[in-house]
Amino acid sequence: MESRHGIRLPALLKFIVLLFFINTCSSSPHNDLLALLSFKSFITQDPSSALSSWNALNNNTSNGTQSFCGWTGVTCSGPLSSGRVTALRLRGLGLVGTISVHLGNLTHLQALDLSDNKLEGEIPPSLANCIMLQNLNLSINLLSGTFPSTLGRLSKLAVLSIGVTKISGSIPSSFANLTALTFFSITNNYVHGEISPWFGNFTQLTVLNFAINMMSGRVPPTLSKLTYLEVLGLTSNKLEGVMHPSLFNMSALVLLNFGSNQLTGSFPPDIVFTLPNLKLLAAFYNEFEGPIPSSLSNSSTLQKIILHGNRFSGLIPPNIGMNGHLTVFEVGNNRLQAVKPRDWDFLTSLANCSNLMSFNIELNNLSGVLPNTITNLSLELQDLYLGGNQIAGHVPASVGRYYKLRSLQFSGNLFTGTIPSEIGKLSNLHNLWLDENSFRGDIPLSLGNITQLNLFQLSSNYLEGTIPATIGNLSMLTFIDISNNLLSGQIPQEIVSISSLSKSCNLSKNALSGSIPPQIGRLVNLGILDLSSNKLSGEIPSTLGSCIELQFLYLQGNLLQGKIPNDLSALKGLEVLHLSDNKLSGSIPEFLENFKLLRSLNLSFNQLSGPVPKEGIFSNESSVLLTSNGALCGGPIFFHFPACASPVVPGSSAQQRLFHILIFTIVGGFSFVTICVATCYYINKLRSNPDGSSGDNGSTFATEPYQRISYAELSMATNSFSEDNLLGRGNFSSVYKGIFSCGGHSTNWAVKVLDLRQRRANQSFVSECNALKRIQHRKLVKVITVCDSLDHNGEEFKALVFEFISHGSLDRWLHPSTDRMERLSLVQRLSIALDVAEALEYLHHRIIPSIAHCDIKPSNILLDEEMTAHIGDFGLAKIMNTGATGQCLGESSSVGIKGTIGYLAPGM
Repeated sequence: MESRHGIRLPALLKFIVLLFFINTCSSSPHNDLLALLSFKSFITQDPSSALSSWNALNNNTSNGTQSFCGWTGVTCSGPLSSGRVTALRLRGLGLVGTISVHLGNLTHLQALDLSDNKLEGEIPPSLANCIMLQNLNLSINLLSGTFPSTLGRLSKLAVLSIGVTKISGSIPSSFANLTALTFFSITNNYVHGEISPWFGNFTQLTVLNFAINMMSGRVPPTLSKLTYLEVLGLTSNKLEGVMHPSLFNMSALVLLNFGSNQLTGSFPPDIVFTLPNLKLLAAFYNEFEGPIPSSLSNSSTLQKIILHGNRFSGLIPPNIGMNGHLTVFEVGNNRLQAVKPRDWDFLTSLANCSNLMSFNIELNNLSGVLPNTITNLSLELQDLYLGGNQIAGHVPASVGRYYKLRSLQFSGNLFTGTIPSEIGKLSNLHNLWLDENSFRGDIPLSLGNITQLNLFQLSSNYLEGTIPATIGNLSMLTFIDISNNLLSGQIPQEIVSISSLSKSCNLSKNALSGSIPPQIGRLVNLGILDLSSNKLSGEIPSTLGSCIELQFLYLQGNLLQGKIPNDLSALKGLEVLHLSDNKLSGSIPEFLENFKLLRSLNLSFNQLSGPVPKEGIFSNESSVLLTSNGALCGGPIFFHFPACASPVVPGSSAQQRLFHILIFTIVGGFSFVTICVATCYYINKLRSNPDGSSGDNGSTFATEPYQRISYAELSMATNSFSEDNLLGRGNFSSVYKGIFSCGGHSTNWAVKVLDLRQRRANQSFVSECNALKRIQHRKLVKVITVCDSLDHNGEEFKALVFEFISHGSLDRWLHPSTDRMERLSLVQRLSIALDVAEALEYLHHRIIPSIAHCDIKPSNILLDEEMTAHIGDFGLAKIMNTGATGQCLGESSSVGIKGTIGYLAPGM
């Protein structure tokens, strides 16, 4: 380059011009173009082709301004020749990739919305260079890492929304500089630490949302300075302590949600006057106590009251629905009461709420007859929960008017009468709970019309008749439980053909008969099948092997026979297999050794024979029960089965003669021993009963069948198994006094509840049942019935119910704890000793096979009002083998020390 005078410009001037050009480009729209192209290059998937127009080759101006200002999601300011990017909005496009660090070069950017995509990686700290930024929304992505502390430099930021991602760590202290914020939401992340008091300095905030994180500590009272705050979301964190009263004085609040924490204290009685604009009050699953403020009835704006899972007590305010605006009223799982009919007046006021959709008062202390006003609620009702109370009376037929109902829950109450057939009109119902009541009569055929039903729960009632085949119409059913009733007849093949059943099918504890339908193989997705404690006969269907998702299979307590089918080898996901108390024969399948997930196997009380496998679950003594089978042999040593003999194969004539002699000797010897035992027993019986009477030596045999009893009845009789009703505790159980009412009369029984967390509690339960079903004697504690069910938490529950022996154990009389209890006289001690001896003589010599108690001690000897002794607690009892000589032998010939280790009873 030369001047007009022909003089060449120096190289330094050329360098200065070049620097000027570069500087001009860096502050020009061209830099925005490069930042946008960089962003696109980090996007690996663009399913909607939203960025297809982002192409540097399609520029229409020298610097490309017109091109990128027309790109999808890009907003510019200024003329086309010098416009700058002020907004980038790419919401909900399904973009996959990471966020380019070069977005920080968009120095004029005011709004960045990349929400509802699938962006990964960390938030670039370089976004702090966008000093004009006012709106930053990165919510609903897969972002990880922590919050960049550099974002605290964005002094103009008004909206910060980074919720529903995977951000962890704590909130940087630099965020205290973001005093221009009006919207702050980091919901649904893994953020921890305390809520800093400096949030109270964000005086322009209208939304503050920390929900679903791991925030801890107390809620700072400085938040009460946020006079414009409309939404405060604190739900599902680890916040604790008492809510400061000033936090209930934020008059602009519309939505207040601090549920699912560990907050304590009570609500101020004038809460509705200090929060006059409140529409949502949610404090579920905390530890709040005291009454529900009656002032809530005066709110003209309140729409949702969600207070379940606390310790609120007293009455539900009678005018709670007076404003007529409530759509949700949930106060379940508290300590609320209703005793008198007027305590139910809140139902009348809620009838004013024409848009009420959810009504939940379950798990409280509400009692009395359910008022008919329950059917005056809104026709918009979708969820109705009354379970877990002491509500009596009949379910009104007009409950069928709630045609929008999705969930109907009346379980765990005292309802009687029949199940209204009108429930079959609830065509939108998804969940039906009527279990643990006293419903009688048949299962209505109309229930088969609820084709949307997913969960069907009618267990623990007194339902009779057969299972209607119309239940097979419930093609969306995933869970059915009609156990513990009085149902009879065969299992309809329609029931076991519902292919949607995936969670549980429980028909146990009824009187169902016939064979198991082969169509049961259609339940290919089922996880739990329980047909136990019925009268089912025939063989186990081989089609059961098609139910490959089974984890729990209960067929015990039936009349099943034949072999365990080899087709069950396909059930490799089994965790529990119970086939006890049947008539199964053949050998134990070897494939059970290969079930890696199997943790409980019960094949006892059958007619199985042959070798016991040694591998897999059979190597764990506590996981397998094989008692009372015909001819098992071999197996691990702890089973104490005899060794499996090599079979005698007749060959030569000498071998055949030896074989015949052996058979003759065994049969003859067995016959001779049987005749001798029978003769001795008959002579002994004549000596003890020379008059030819029945000779049971005081035995009393019940002529009526055992009464049926449910977990709910036991819980009610023992006041929810309270300590006030506790009579004593043992290694495997606790005994409570129960007061049972029938026909206007009250009866005291003793309820022995097994602690199934103990390692051998189940074995103790089986031992006691096996002993008690063989014995009845006036000097033995009389068993009334057995309860084998589920508790309110769905956990296994086992209990035995005995006659109540009023004067307690002998141990209390030998060592009285109070001066008021008189001591036993010598005559009384001698009489008690004779009673115990008489009972033991009966156990050892009057029944075949004899029974050894194995734990005789004063605490197991009970005294009635006449000071007659009765032996109880047969949890360690053993049925004696015919060859036993005073040892505590099980039916499997196991020998071991039983009873209270190191115990020596004091002298009487």
